[in-house]
Order: sequence, then C-alpha cells, then structure tokens
Amino acid sequence: MLKRNQVKLALTVLGAWLILAAVMAVRPYLSFLPGSETVQENAPAIEGLRVRSIQPGELEISWDAPADTPLDYRLTWARAGENFPTQQDEPGNAFPSIPSHVITGLDQDERYLVRVRARYENAESDWSATVESVVASASTAPTAPANALPGPPLDLNAEVTQNSVALTWSAPQSDAGINGYQILRRDQETDPEGQFQVLEENIGDSATTFVDSTVLPGRRYTYRVNALNENNSGSEYAEVQADTPGVPAASSAAPTPIPSPTTASPEPTATTAPAAAQAQSQGSMMPGLISERDALVAVYHATGGADWAQNTNWLTAEPLGSWHGVTTDRNGRVAELELNRNLLSGSLPAGLGSLPNLRILRMSGNNLEGSIPVGLSNLSALTNLELDDNNLSGSIPAELGHLTNLAWLDLSGNELSGPLPTGLSKLTSLTVVALSDNDLTGAFPWWLNGLDDLLILHLSGNNFTGCMPADLLRILIEDLSSTRLPTCREALTTFYFATGGSQWQRNENWRDADSTLAQWFGVTTDDAGRVIAIDLSANQLTGTIPPRLGALLHLQTLDLSDNELVGSIPPDLGNLTTLSTLYLAGNNLTGCIPASLREIDNNDLSSLGLELCQ
Repeated sequence: MLKRNQVKLALTVLGAWLILAAVMAVRPYLSFLPGSETVQENAPAIEGLRVRSIQPGELEISWDAPADTPLDYRLTWARAGENFPTQQDEPGNAFPSIPSHVITGLDQDERYLVRVRARYENAESDWSATVESVVASASTAPTAPANALPGPPLDLNAEVTQNSVALTWSAPQSDAGINGYQILRRDQETDPEGQFQVLEENIGDSATTFVDSTVLPGRRYTYRVNALNENNSGSEYAEVQADTPGVPAASSAAPTPIPSPTTASPEPTATTAPAAAQAQSQGSMMPGLISERDALVAVYHATGGADWAQNTNWLTAEPLGSWHGVTTDRNGRVAELELNRNLLSGSLPAGLGSLPNLRILRMSGNNLEGSIPVGLSNLSALTNLELDDNNLSGSIPAELGHLTNLAWLDLSGNELSGPLPTGLSKLTSLTVVALSDNDLTGAFPWWLNGLDDLLILHLSGNNFTGCMPADLLRILIEDLSSTRLPTCREALTTFYFATGGSQWQRNENWRDADSTLAQWFGVTTDDAGRVIAIDLSANQLTGTIPPRLGALLHLQTLDLSDNELVGSIPPDLGNLTTLSTLYLAGNNLTGCIPASLREIDNNDLSSLGLELCQ
C-alpha cells in the first residue's frame, strides 16, 4: 500500500511540473491575446503627463514623447474611485499616434484619473504616474475677457500661382494666449457679398502659413485670417485679396496645370526601418492598416528620405505636423503630404493607404519609379492626387475609382501605359484630369464626357485611338487638338464629303451644326452619344469610303449597300472590333477584303467577288 501511495505522489508532482513547463513555454505568446499587457524590458514609463480642462466635458491630455518612437500610445481614464477599464472597454481607452489627445463626452464637474503608456511592436512600457483632474462645466469653463482677445495677424500676404494661393502672416503684437488661426475665403464670382467660407477651423498656434490648393484660374478671392484664443475669434481679422491668373489657350506643348519641374535625385541610402514599414515599401498590394507614423516612416525609407532636399523632423518624436511637408488636422491626423521637388527617389510604398484622413497628396517633380500602389484607393478623403513629372510606370489602377472625393488628378509626365480604366468614370467630382505625356493606349475614354465639373483636361502625348466627343472641346482648357484624334462629328463629316453627301437622296441634318449626331439621317447613337449604327443603303452614295470611318470604334452596324461607291475597302475598318453587321454589296468596290472583316457575324462580303488581302 505504501509503495502505491508513493507512486501516486510521484505522478502528481510530475504532472504539476509538466503543466508549469507548458505555461512557461506559451507565456511569450500570451501577449498577443486580447487584453494582455506585456511590458517591454527596460522601457521607462511615460513622463510629463499633463491634463487640463478648458471646454465643458473635455480633458486635454499631453505628455513627453519617449526617446524610442513607439507604434502608438494607450491612453486610459476612469472616474475617481473607479477602476481603469480593460483594453477592450469603451469608453475609457484611446490609442493616439501622437503625444496628445482630447477626451470628449465626459461628465462635467466630475474628477477623472488619467494614465498613459507607450506601445511598441510586441510590448508596452510601464504606465505613467496617474494624474487627476476635474472636468470643466459650462459654468466653470474660463472665458477670455474681451480685452484679452487677440488682435489681427500682422503682415498677411498672398502669393498667387495658377493653381494655388499661399498665405503667410506674423503673429499679432499681443498674442493673448493664441491657440490657433482660422482661415476664411470668399470667391467674389460665386459667393454673396460679405459671405465667407471656412477653409480651416484651426490650423494650430505654431502655423503662420496656409496653402489653398482648391482655387480655380481666373478668379478673384478674398481671404481672412483670424487669431483664436481658446477657439474664440479675435476682435479683428487680417484680410488680403488674391487674383488667380487666367489659363492660356491650349498649345501643342501640352502644359500641365500644376507647377512641377523635374529634378533628379540619388539612390536612397539604406537605413533601418521598422518591419511594418519595410513590409509595405514595395509593390502594389493592398496594405493592412498601420499607424500613421509608420505609414510616413515607410514613405521616408522607400523614397530615400535621408537624401531628400528637406526632411526636417522626419523620424523624430516631434508631432507629425512638424515634419517637413506634413500637415495635420486639429486631431493630429495627417491631412496633407506635400513633397514636391524634394529629391524623392525609389518607389511609392503601399503603406500610404494607411492615412485615412489624407486630403492632398503631392509628390510632383521627383524621380519616383515603379507602379502606382493600389493601396492609394484606401484614401477615401483624398481630393488631390498629384504625382506628375516622375518616372512612374505600369497601368493606372482601376481601384482609384474608389476615390469618389477626388477633384484633381495629375499623373502627366510619367511612363504609364495601357488603357485608361473605365473605373475612373466613378470620379464624378473631377475638375482637373492631366494625363499627358505618358504611353496610354486604347480607345479614347468617352466617359470623360460625363464629368460635368471638368474644367482642365490634358491628354496629348499618348496613343489613344478612335474619335472623341466634340463636347469636350468646350471646356475651359484642353489640349485635345494635340491628340491627333478627330471628333466623331469630324469623322462623319469626312465621310459625307468623300461620298458626295450633297447629292445623297436623303441627308437631313448632316450639315446642321446645331443637330446632334442622332438627328443625322441614317445615324444611330447610344445614350452616351457614341455612334453605334450607320444605315445609308440605297441612298445614291458615290466616291470612296474614307479611312477615317475607322475612327468610329463603337460602331456595331454599317450598311452602305446598293450605292455607287468605288475604290477599295480601307483596312481601317478592321479597327471596328464591335462591328457585328457589315453590308457593302451592290457597289463597284475593287481591291481586296481585309481578312479581319470576314469574321463579322453578318456580312455580304462574299458577294463582292473580291479576294482576301494577304
């Protein structure tokens, strides 16, 4: 009996040791479980935690950034006397990427406890010391006295280009605790007298410049800049007027609507980047979302940031809004990234798609290579995409059609190829489309004719085929005369004169400039105005079939039978890949039949007595 008990005890001890060993083996992986908190070795706690309450129901939090840049921070808060929430609880947690945050929706006149820690790739630092603060209420929130309101900004100046207005100013003589500036604008052509639009509610207290890139050519704008004190406008404002120049007539030089001189840059220097940034630095795969700081770090490393002309504060712990070319909104989210003419090289990282609040992306006049990453289609707030005058190649991603807020698209002066994707037809807010000087091919993009707000269009220097709608010639700026493509009206007019149109039996509206093509006798168009059928059989046509008829790429039916046409069948008719019906019998045609025409479903070519072309 004693031996049996000893054996049982030994087995129990052995089992306990096995369980302990298993727990120790999986412990490193427990940090990835929801709600787990693994502390990075030797990572000191956040210092300098500051909490204040100015607005009712809000706490403004800031702290000193650690020396090692974290992925982001975990900020947690709770009422005094209550426990801090777990990582999954809402509200009570926030994960800002910059060392500041505003907590809203708190109970007024209540005391709250706040703490913060840094989060690294696989671990977290110690918690900071806890700070306690009372939340302001409507009755306790301080109000700046009237005599403490800031005066107007000084030396307000507007520098005007065709596509933007850059405002600069100096702080008022008496700053009275300025915490930002408000930017307003009036378009004297469209806005009523005295009515101004707010361009930015608050651009921050350290900013003394603002660039308005939403201007139109040939307009007169009035700008006002107010200094803010605790978000109260100063009693006076600075005002300046700006006249944007009109746009010159289109020329064969195919000007691009955005200033973008090309510069060369050296190869990027190899530097160490976080694994998340390196994983997103190449290719056009849709990226998983990463923090905004990591997205910018990916841009820096992928485009040779160490050799940029200017890279002030990049890769530092300073707020993102202080990094050269980066503008953030009042919540610290990246709103603009402008790195024009800054010696960027390498390729665009897919991680750019992890900036969900980005409105303006400008990287013109650099030496960027590779393809346009599909990940840019994540930028749902984007209004300006300007990558002109680089060395980008490959096709334009159809996924860019998801950017429904896009108003300005400039990809000119690159090496892009392939057809223009029809998915871009969803971008109904486009006012500027600049795609000139690439290697784009395929049928002319007819969907451009459906963009009601289009003002600027540059397409020359590509290899489009077919004809284009005449309505596009009426927009403010165009370089379509340099595309060497006829309008569809011109193609039909050429056909009219080549086949003795004035002597046709019926030719109603063919010479009427005010009639639509659908009103011309024998012509049928679809809802988009594209010619899909021509039936002029037995109509006393003479002369020859002009090659320009092959520009009507959407033609499905062509019936010219029982006329007096002579000459050969132009090979250009072989371009009509949608043609399903072709009748040419009853004429006096000579030569040979283009082989591709024999594959048309409905044809009478066998009755012509002609051989196939070799």
